[in-house]
Amino acid sequence: MAALNINKNEQIGGKSQLTKLYEIMRETMEQGFYGSVEVKFEAGKVTIIKKTESIKI
Repeated sequence: MAALNINKNEQIGGKSQLTKLYEIMRETMEQGFYGSVEVKFEAGKVTIIKKTESIKI
């Protein structure tokens, strides 16, 4: 689980938070992730990203 506030001006490790959120979503898709991704907002900002993986047999 990761917590992110989306503000184009704030930086995380030299990258904007919006860029980091995009990278998390892109990596999830590239990995062939099977499950769900929940993005929670507070006051119009992303506060939590929750990934729940399902295993298909």
